[in-house]
Amino acid sequence: MLVAFTGPALHSKEAPITAIELFDGSSGAAFVQVTDLLINGKAEVRSCGGATQINKSNYGKLIKIPLNSSVTSIERDAKGVMSLTRGSASECVVPSNLKFDKDESLTLTQLADRAALTGQILSSSPAGTTALPPFKPTVKIVFVAAPDTELGEFLRANRAHSVAQWQDYLARYPKAAHLDLAKQALAVLLLKEGEDGLSSYRSSASSNTPNYPDLKTAFLRADHVRELVPTNEAASKLRDNVRAELALVIDKARAEFQAYKQALTEHTAGYVHLAKSRQLVDHTLEVDAHFDQAVALQTTIATENKRVEATLRSAESLLSSQRYDEAVTALSEFRAFADEEPRIAAIIDTTYKYHFDRGKADASSQKWRDAVQEYQKATELKPASESAAALKQAQSEFLSSTNRAAADAAIQQSAAFEQDKHYIEAYEVLADLPEAQRALVKDQIQALEPNYVKSASEEAQKLKSAHVPIQGRADEIGVQKAYEYLRRASGIVPDDQDLKLRLNLISQTLSDYYVVMAKKYLEKPLGSGVGVAWLYLNEAQQYKSNRDDVRDERTRNTTIHNVRSTLSIKVTFRDQTSRRDSSRFADQLSDAIATGLETTALPVRIIRSSDTTPVDPNFQLTGDVLEHRPVSTISVESIASEYRAGEREVPNEDWNQANRDYEAAMLDLQKVQKILEGAQAHGKKKEIAAATTEVDTAQKRVEDAHRKLDSIPKMSFNDAIKPYTYTRKITDLNAIVDVGFRIVDAGGDTIANTPSVKSTRQKQFIVLENVKPEDTKGVKLSGAPPDEAQFLTDVEIEARIALIKDVKEKVEALPGKIFAQARKHVMDGDNDGSAEAYILYLNSTPDAPTTEREEAKKFLRDQFNIIWPGSSA
Repeated sequence: MLVAFTGPALHSKEAPITAIELFDGSSGAAFVQVTDLLINGKAEVRSCGGATQINKSNYGKLIKIPLNSSVTSIERDAKGVMSLTRGSASECVVPSNLKFDKDESLTLTQLADRAALTGQILSSSPAGTTALPPFKPTVKIVFVAAPDTELGEFLRANRAHSVAQWQDYLARYPKAAHLDLAKQALAVLLLKEGEDGLSSYRSSASSNTPNYPDLKTAFLRADHVRELVPTNEAASKLRDNVRAELALVIDKARAEFQAYKQALTEHTAGYVHLAKSRQLVDHTLEVDAHFDQAVALQTTIATENKRVEATLRSAESLLSSQRYDEAVTALSEFRAFADEEPRIAAIIDTTYKYHFDRGKADASSQKWRDAVQEYQKATELKPASESAAALKQAQSEFLSSTNRAAADAAIQQSAAFEQDKHYIEAYEVLADLPEAQRALVKDQIQALEPNYVKSASEEAQKLKSAHVPIQGRADEIGVQKAYEYLRRASGIVPDDQDLKLRLNLISQTLSDYYVVMAKKYLEKPLGSGVGVAWLYLNEAQQYKSNRDDVRDERTRNTTIHNVRSTLSIKVTFRDQTSRRDSSRFADQLSDAIATGLETTALPVRIIRSSDTTPVDPNFQLTGDVLEHRPVSTISVESIASEYRAGEREVPNEDWNQANRDYEAAMLDLQKVQKILEGAQAHGKKKEIAAATTEVDTAQKRVEDAHRKLDSIPKMSFNDAIKPYTYTRKITDLNAIVDVGFRIVDAGGDTIANTPSVKSTRQKQFIVLENVKPEDTKGVKLSGAPPDEAQFLTDVEIEARIALIKDVKEKVEALPGKIFAQARKHVMDGDNDGSAEAYILYLNSTPDAPTTEREEAKKFLRDQFNIIWPGSSA
């Protein structure tokens, strides 16, 4: 921004002319203060008269312009043409006192080149100028009433158009008359630098090396301008734009910090994200040290850095005390960063070497158990290392030594039994060994087989005689033991037909017993024994796999079993409202809950309200639609506005003004024509020439005014505006959906209860109606009446989602309640009830080694001699 200085030069025709000449010196913008200033020895110049080429003839006709108090400045533009400023108007001039050759014709620039300045230098800036600088292109002369150094420095800074020059001026003249203009000029330059810096940063923001110094420049320039001109909106906008960019940087920093936290949680590499987040925050604070988002995140990052550093120091201290495992445990949270942080890697490497060396020492001493433990610790620290192979070898050696020791112990125990002629115990202590250990004693097993077969056959006969027919649990266990003796003996001598026959008979006995027991429990009312019965049928089928009566019982009772021995839930929803369509919503809820429960992790069996079953399910979910309605309140108001009803013809004010200008130009022409006539009457050549020029100028003004008048229509058309009213209809729409449910067991006891799941929504709809298309205030038809059905449907969906979530949570808690019921039956001495509850619990939970499942299996084993499928005897 170049400041336009238009102050008047207060000098008279008689007084010497004082001026400030502005020019470009060797060090940039400069000025001299001069008095007694003359141009070609004259205190005047001549008007160009609109000419671009001037010769001796028309030069003499040019109007002289004295350098009086009306003239504020004179200058040459970049092309060298001279111009003079009076007030705010600028006009072309040429020097006076010029001599022409006979046929010489010169351009305006050539004429200006013949302007010679003379005068006395009073001062200069920079100091040291002793000769008046020539009047070259771009030189400017500002006329003043008296020498004014402050004004000279102001004009010099304006000419220099640099931040440094304006800052120098403001530092030297902090309370000068031109202070505000100087601040504004400096502000423009600072804003330009700031905007350029912001643009440069934005172009680099997506690269790997954003130009943060340029962003800082933009921020500093914005703040500098705000200090200079507190109300400068452009500076505020620039500052806001910089802060918007800083907010984006902080967003990246937060993302990096979250990536670091996620790496911590998932125990993966990602320590570098903490450093990146810290760097981004540092860059932000370098730009704006008080950016609140950065300050807050810096505090969080600093806290985390301190925590990491404290952990590392603690671990290093433990390591120096040779407490290796404690050192690793201390930094367990940060172990995944070992490849990124050398201090963590050093702790892990040192601890790894410690355990690996100890493992090697134990292996050398054949302390295989200890070697395995040390190698395991080393491998846990560095899985892909030489310790993995060493661990595998040590485990193999340890297993071999363990098997050998166990086999030797079993041989000694078997020999003791054999010495006492307890051949069954002597054989079984070896035969029951794991396969790897059994392979080491196969010779001893073979040696005992003849005596074992004989003793087992005899013992099986005794057990059969004592326990057949089966009258109770003791007989059942005795017959099972006889079966096991015969099964093992028959396996040793498979060709012994007598053993085969006896084995088949005792299998039939056991299978018949279990079928009888199954039928007994199947006869219990309401399927209350079907779970135990099913296990008995399984047992019967194990001893005799192809029994028609077992298949028949399963076929007859499958439906009951599927209901009573599973997590069966009947879902029913009732409409408790007075709305007719709420029953539809109740049916939808039943279907939605049924579908939602079918997708749970539990093996839930859903029974819909329309389904029929031979027995009641284990649980019943009964829901109620308590409230289901939309409520709308409508208010209507009339609003005044205006519309364009048509057009009307009115006088054109622009034509009137042009007409007045034309008439004024005609009067001016008539006036100068009279002056010309007077001059011609007296024969004064100079006055005739000047008057002729003025007539030509006035004539041109008349022609221009006439052309302008012809181009403007005399009349114009205005809109005819009329009032009217339109309607604003405001609909406040509320929708409420309230549902509840409870879950009861087969005995009618409430297991879970949620009295209310409520969902509400409120929204206002505004509709503008009866708006005319020609409305002049910008009002348009807008809005649409609300779709109450869709609005209620949206609330229904919200309520349904919340309800299904709550139902799932309640249903997922049912196995725990079933388990508690089983324990209660045990305390009440109801073994059958306990067994059914435990079986239901086992069927309702995933097959996992939990304490509760083991308790249920143990109860069935201890109280009913039943092995749960998949369990070991």
